[in-house]
Amino acid sequence: MFTNMAKIDAVAYSMGSEKYRNERPVRIVNLSSYYIDLAPVTNLRYKRFVDCHGYEKREYWTDAGWNFILSKNIAFPLYWHDPSWNHPYQPVTGVSWWEALAFARFDGKTLPTEAQWEYMAGGGVNIYPWGDAEPNPSMANYAEGCEPRELKRRSTEVDRYIQSRSHCGCWDVAGNVSEWCLDNSSKNYDWDNSGRDPVYLTAEGDAHMVRGGSGLHDDEYLRTTSRDYYSPSLRDNIVGLRCVSNLT
Repeated sequence: MFTNMAKIDAVAYSMGSEKYRNERPVRIVNLSSYYIDLAPVTNLRYKRFVDCHGYEKREYWTDAGWNFILSKNIAFPLYWHDPSWNHPYQPVTGVSWWEALAFARFDGKTLPTEAQWEYMAGGGVNIYPWGDAEPNPSMANYAEGCEPRELKRRSTEVDRYIQSRSHCGCWDVAGNVSEWCLDNSSKNYDWDNSGRDPVYLTAEGDAHMVRGGSGLHDDEYLRTTSRDYYSPSLRDNIVGLRCVSNLT
């Protein structure tokens, strides 16, 4: 079950930053043990879900998710047949939050909370997955000034950038595609009163957080504390997923 996952032991770490209002307040967060995928879910992994008729099996979907794919007649990710995005070892993209959650359930897992994702990325210490050194194009797939070098973008394979590995050995943490989180969007962390396994949940149809930046984002989004959010219905080539298994 835990093949190709990193084990994170129970830990307390400093989550957030003072740089932007939506990353405040900085506080100590206590996480229970969990496993997290070493790499974003690739097209090769996601193909099992498609081939096993995951889009036709109600048990993997929430009510809202099931209604969404039925209403849109969705049977595979949006870029599934696009050669710029569908190489087996590129991260799957063009998946809504509901598709990401359904795949995670199919795989016996779930999506990470923001707190789990952030610890995986930086351990509460590093500004970027590789440390504090300023990024350059040899470190990650991102767009300086949010202007991609090529008009027709594509993602890179998940093991392309060695420096985009985190302290716990996870690959492709910064750039390439953002990753859906379980949490709904929040303007800051004022809601977190306990600091223990925090997760912000409002309603499924509300916007959800993503982490990690993408090939269309600049270097600010590569920071381990950077936050963004999208509607759960978004199926764009800037978002993919990584799964977790909780041990409690």
